[in-house]
Amino acid sequence: MMKYKSQLATTSAGFTLIEVLVALLIVALGMLGNAMLQLQGMKNSNDAYMRSQIGIIATEIADKIRANRECQEHYVDTTEHIGKAYTVGTDSIAGTCTYTSGLGAGSDMANERACLGQLLDRSLPAGTVVSLTSNTKTFKPTRGGVTAATSSKEINFFTLKIVWTDRDGEAHNIDYQFDPGACVNSTCSCS
Repeated sequence: MMKYKSQLATTSAGFTLIEVLVALLIVALGMLGNAMLQLQGMKNSNDAYMRSQIGIIATEIADKIRANRECQEHYVDTTEHIGKAYTVGTDSIAGTCTYTSGLGAGSDMANERACLGQLLDRSLPAGTVVSLTSNTKTFKPTRGGVTAATSSKEINFFTLKIVWTDRDGEAHNIDYQFDPGACVNSTCSCS
């Protein structure tokens, strides 16, 4: 009689190929998610940078107009930039920019516009459209819920509109509205 030795099948102590592939797939998905997070973070950072640049530019333009309020109507002249729409990288403003402590009266308005054009060209991406408009609104004071019949005040509001396109081709716009203040003389004479 023959004796047979039975051997038990021993299990492998390592990983199978399928287990390794599943682990690699999980790691790859995690890395892909991390890369997408990085891209979204960079996009949001760029958008925040653009909005802060636009805020700085809008404040500077508003301050220039407030400081030179006698000539405020010259800033919104629709035959000149930025009263008519100005496209960064396409349009140009005639004149040379010389920063002086004087305000732009008369012929100096060309210098003011040239300096604004340089500021826009240096700070905003090509294709950004900038325009400045003014609207007069009449306010009647009220006291105790009663509107005064005789006294009313006209206030000239300026709106700086900036439209830009981000890297994804999505258009954004910001409207910055401000009151440049009343002229010192009654006719707003720019001379």
